[in-house]
Amino acid sequence: MQQTIALDTAGGLLQSLGTAQFTTRLWSWLHGVVDPSSYHMTALRFRRDSQQQAVEQLDVLFFAGNADPEETRLALSLYQQDMEWKQDRQLLQFIEQVQDPQLVLSRNEVYPPTAYGRMIAQSPLGEECSLLGCETDYVYLLSIFRNRHTPSFTLGELSRLRQTCHFLIPLLARHAQLSTPCITPSQDTLLQYFDRCLQLAGKQLSGRERLICHAMLQGWSVPQIAEHVSISQCSVRTYMERALAKIGVTSKSELFAWCVTVEQRHRPPAAMS
Repeated sequence: MQQTIALDTAGGLLQSLGTAQFTTRLWSWLHGVVDPSSYHMTALRFRRDSQQQAVEQLDVLFFAGNADPEETRLALSLYQQDMEWKQDRQLLQFIEQVQDPQLVLSRNEVYPPTAYGRMIAQSPLGEECSLLGCETDYVYLLSIFRNRHTPSFTLGELSRLRQTCHFLIPLLARHAQLSTPCITPSQDTLLQYFDRCLQLAGKQLSGRERLICHAMLQGWSVPQIAEHVSISQCSVRTYMERALAKIGVTSKSELFAWCVTVEQRHRPPAAMS
């Protein structure tokens, strides 16, 4: 069955390109008409080297749906870091090779042992249907997620989503040209999240201990922290050990996991419908 879109819906999407309303209207159409079982969506833009097809850059264009916005913003911020998306070889092989619009289905059953992986593993996100297409030097990806407890996509549903590629990819490209990414490569979101978790858990760190933790979360090495703060490497390690001991963890990896656990524990219960 050919997927169609009402003229007023198409007109509203075109009119709202480059604005926040575009995201809202797109989600309303996808969730209400194309895939009512969808739970969340994200839109990404990858820049490819025109000669080697290697991916050079990732931009997070927007996200919408039922997932917690704060947690989604943090997860996407973590994914945007080089150590996360560049390790996603299963997806990157499609990004590097795509020429014509296509659909990729991911079961999302195994997650990397990283901060991003832990967040996704503890989230309600389940099966993922990704629509891919390219324009000039960019590849656009719109991922539509099912809730973990929702039945898998059927062949009919996947076919219906596949039919939207030729309509959606040019829209994403034009929207990206007219707007700015919703998440920048800055670590501010992660650091604010860490400070919020400290407050929720009632943990008190000194100014220097907190600064060292921020630097750790940004991926700085001990020598880099020492140079930035103008103290010895031995002092950096002392502050680091004190801070981690107060929080109750022993490594950067455990620090990420601690943040996720604190956020999960203090999240308000979902309202009953």
